[in-house]
Amino acid sequence: MLRFFAAFLLITFGVSCKDLFQYNPNEVRLEEKDQNMNAKNIQKLQALPQRDSFKFIVIGDSQRFYEDLDEFVDNVNGLNDEIAFVLLNGDISDFGLNREFIWINAILKKLKYPYIGVIGNHDMLANGRLIYNKMFGAEDFTFEYSGSKFICLNTNSYEVGHDGSIPDLPWLQQEVNDLAGYKNAFIFSHVPPFDNEFDPSKKNRFFEILGAASHKVRLSIHGHQHKYSLFLPKENELEYLVVSTIYKRNYALITVIDNTYRVEQKFF
Repeated sequence: MLRFFAAFLLITFGVSCKDLFQYNPNEVRLEEKDQNMNAKNIQKLQALPQRDSFKFIVIGDSQRFYEDLDEFVDNVNGLNDEIAFVLLNGDISDFGLNREFIWINAILKKLKYPYIGVIGNHDMLANGRLIYNKMFGAEDFTFEYSGSKFICLNTNSYEVGHDGSIPDLPWLQQEVNDLAGYKNAFIFSHVPPFDNEFDPSKKNRFFEILGAASHKVRLSIHGHQHKYSLFLPKENELEYLVVSTIYKRNYALITVIDNTYRVEQKFF
């Protein structure tokens, strides 16, 4: 009888045994199709036609808000605009669990556009950091499109006890030094430098690095604070954008035209 019931489940729901059972909540177990997602999507992005103007979307803190994220995907797929890519700026998961990453990835793979994932502080809980590395790749990475460079880095220093390893400021300095030939650069990280969880010993240097490159770096984009804000701190001339949690059902639409940009908050 029990064997019949198990067979019924398999036939009815069309799933394998490994999808039905989770042996350990902290396991790191991803199928090949769910690995190296950033590299795969960056390859798709770079295959698109180069444009003098383009748009991209930034969201933050998907965590356990699966229904809201699903509706976001439906909304964005219905836009008439030619979006180059979508970026999820950290806190992909809530507890750093394997299943959470798989569920979020399954939803975002339904986008018509390539999507990129940046690591958040919640993604470093449990074995989340290992899962992120396997599903998305390096925590600090760059990509380019249509004359713009996008620099993504891990700023979740609280999760390592402010031990000096995060963020990797020498790496950031090297990347902003290498902007010859680019019209623009955009910075992405989860925890903003003005947040209490950002390593206080690195805050001023972070501002200095980006401020010195503000002739090319247009915008530094973050998440974590669960509320939308766009402002110009006193420290330098660079604007900082914080995107809201997807639970509040809004996102940032950035339009790049030559060496200028425009930010709009969109609701769905």
